[in-house]
Amino acid sequence: MNSKNNTQLHTNLSELQQLFETYISDCEYTKNLRWQTIKSYREVFSTFQKLLPDIKDTSDLEPHQMNEFYKLLSTRERIVGKGAIKIGVKPSTIRTYHNKLIAFFSWLENYNHIEKGSFVRHVTKPPLPTYEDEKALSDQEVSKIIASITLHSIDNPFMFKRDILIVMLFLYTGIRKGELIGLRIQDIDFENHTLYVFEKTSKSKKSRYIPLHHALIKHLKVYLKKRKTKKLYTDALIVSLKQDRALTHYGLVHWVRKYKQLSGVKFHVHQFRHTFACTLAKQNADLTSIMRVLGHSSIQMTARYLRSITAENSRSFIEKITY
Repeated sequence: MNSKNNTQLHTNLSELQQLFETYISDCEYTKNLRWQTIKSYREVFSTFQKLLPDIKDTSDLEPHQMNEFYKLLSTRERIVGKGAIKIGVKPSTIRTYHNKLIAFFSWLENYNHIEKGSFVRHVTKPPLPTYEDEKALSDQEVSKIIASITLHSIDNPFMFKRDILIVMLFLYTGIRKGELIGLRIQDIDFENHTLYVFEKTSKSKKSRYIPLHHALIKHLKVYLKKRKTKKLYTDALIVSLKQDRALTHYGLVHWVRKYKQLSGVKFHVHQFRHTFACTLAKQNADLTSIMRVLGHSSIQMTARYLRSITAENSRSFIEKITY
């Protein structure tokens, strides 16, 4: 698309849309946010426009409209899966939408597009969500996923070693999906038994080192030895099965979909991260250590990852009490 068409497209946008595009450009090039984060900001703003189509200019913005937006999010019908209808979204999703929109509205105030103190401070925050579901995978669920990989890749040894390594990396390091995709061979330090997570692939925008478990080291060496026979030149650690390049985001989505169906376990990648955190906690790791290895910026965020640990998990400790 040439510059003339770009200018015409920008002209056709409402005032609020134009400002949002400027805000996104600021986020992308000044704050250097990841493309996944930029994509989520766009999706949230698009939903806001869809549910409140009359808000086109900054002069149309009123704090009470956010309450209406939350209500519509909670009650609207959505088609999910194969034509199934779902009512509303989870409270945690509403809170996420709130945070992303408030970031945009705060930017509008900071750059004097709307009067400072006229909007953000008057918006009622949706309540913090209460989590009752268990996010960590059980030992049985993990076993089923590993068994499905073993049973359905018997005719493809390289796929077996790669797919098992993916699971082991998630289970033994707790890395995020974007961090997995961004791993390079040189990020593995066998001498010091560490995995390096590069800041540009990390959601926290901070680099970190993760100690490598001896079982993971074994899987890494087996995979890399097999990989040499494939004559691949990419420095990406986890590769596509079809091309000489890194596994893509969509390739990982396909990977999850495949093993959900084969294993019968309804899981998503982030559950491995919760599983890793809970496993460390059950091994008496302190919260600060868990926070740092996960790359979190606060203890509060880490504590949310441990909600799968129930009172029953304390039984063995209670039984050891003596007076």
